[in-house]
Amino acid sequence: MKCLSVTYLALIAALSGYVKSEFIKSCTEKKTIALTFDDGPHEFTKELVDYFVDKHPEDKITFFQVGRFHYPFAVDVEEYQDAMKKAHDNGIQIASHTFEHKISDNMDEFKKSLDNMDDFIEKVTGDKPRYFRAPKGHCEEECKSNLDKWDYRLIQWDTDTNDWDLEGSGTEKQRVEDSIEFLKKRFAEEKDSYLVLMHDTENYTVREIAPWIIEKSGMKEKGYRFVTVAECLGDKKGMYRSGKTYGDEKLSDKMVTGNETLSSHFSPFSLYS
Repeated sequence: MKCLSVTYLALIAALSGYVKSEFIKSCTEKKTIALTFDDGPHEFTKELVDYFVDKHPEDKITFFQVGRFHYPFAVDVEEYQDAMKKAHDNGIQIASHTFEHKISDNMDEFKKSLDNMDDFIEKVTGDKPRYFRAPKGHCEEECKSNLDKWDYRLIQWDTDTNDWDLEGSGTEKQRVEDSIEFLKKRFAEEKDSYLVLMHDTENYTVREIAPWIIEKSGMKEKGYRFVTVAECLGDKKGMYRSGKTYGDEKLSDKMVTGNETLSSHFSPFSLYS
């Protein structure tokens, strides 16, 4: 009986110590909006980075990026890598979306994909990400438990602009109108916070939807701040494995002097050709 009790207590202790990683679907910091952009860096990413860094440096966003997905691949294009570097150095969060926009059923292959993307991000920015978003938001139980074991934060969303669904709207103009109309209704709810899904691979998202949110949605006037996902979770120092943060000093300099800070140049490379 004593042996059974010891075994039972050991089992309870083991179970209580096991915490399965779950989707983080919403921010925890009040009056925050985390704008997130999946599937880049690509053709329009530089334009989006320039918009925020050069015109709205006080506002921060998060990129969930891939190495090889839309052609030409990010690992092969200097301009895409320069955009990553400029974003990172100015306090925009760079996070992982897997290397090739897929999660293998084989967990060893999945881990390799994560490592490849982390290495790519580190090669470009100097930091490895801790934050991760599953392609299409699909991550089964084994996937989640392994992400917990590997110490990733698994990010979902609570506000989907559906900006990717051009076919459903018919035209780019209608897609913009549909996304903005949806956001107007969501923002009218004045929730404590918003975690918004978009894609920097869409030109109309970069040129129309994102600027509308920043300049015309009225959310700043209501006291909301546009921040990274890590910041909206009260975890700014946890966005990278290094624990480093970026952009605060540059933002202060811009506010005082009005000078623009140029990102450092980074050479192109192709790790996985």
